[in-house]
Amino acid sequence: MNLRPATVIFDLGDVILPFEPLKPCSILGNLSGKSAKDVADLIRRENLERRFTEGKIDGNQFATGVLLALGISMTVSQFHELWNDMFTENTEVSQLIRQLKPHHRLMLLSNTNPWHWQHALERYPIVAEFQDRILSYEFGVLKPHPAIYRAALEKIDLRECVIFIDDIETNVAAARIMGIHGIRFHSAEQLARELRALGCRF
Repeated sequence: MNLRPATVIFDLGDVILPFEPLKPCSILGNLSGKSAKDVADLIRRENLERRFTEGKIDGNQFATGVLLALGISMTVSQFHELWNDMFTENTEVSQLIRQLKPHHRLMLLSNTNPWHWQHALERYPIVAEFQDRILSYEFGVLKPHPAIYRAALEKIDLRECVIFIDDIETNVAAARIMGIHGIRFHSAEQLARELRALGCRF
C-alpha cells in the first residue's frame, strides 16, 4: 500500500547489534564456580541489570552489586570491559538503514544502559546515523511500557506512517496498541520486504 514517507524506529540490540548476554556471564561463572545461566539468573533476581537499564543505578553500583553477589574480586574497569564484550553488527541491517536515511526520518528506541550505549557509539558508526533516539536509561522506563512509545510519538509528525522494528513480540505488540505499525524482526531480508510493502524507499 502507498503511505506517506514514514518515520522508521529501530530497536538496537538483536536488530542492528546482535548480542550474546551469556558471553560475559560465562566468564563470570568460571570465576565464581557457577554456570553462565546461574550468573544471568542471579543478576536478574537481584534486579541489577534492570535498574541499570532504567537509569536507577550507575555503572559503579551495577558492577559492585554483581561482583559482590558473585563473590568475585575484579575492578570496575575490568568488569566494564567484560560486560561490553557481547556485541557484533548485522551489516545487512546497517546497509538497509543507510539506504533508508535519505528518504525517511530514523529513530532509535532501545532498552539499554550507558555502558552499552557508549560502546555502541564508539565501535559501530551506524549508531550515529540516527536523527533521534530514546534510550531507556535516559528516559527511566523500559519497553514495553506505553510511556516510552508515547515519548517517541511526541517527536514525530503523526500525519506520517510510523513504523517500529523490534525482535521481541511483546515490544512490537505494545507499539501497535499505540497506533504504530510494528514489524517483528527476523532477518534483514524479511525486514526489507516488509518495509517495501509499506511504501518505504531505499
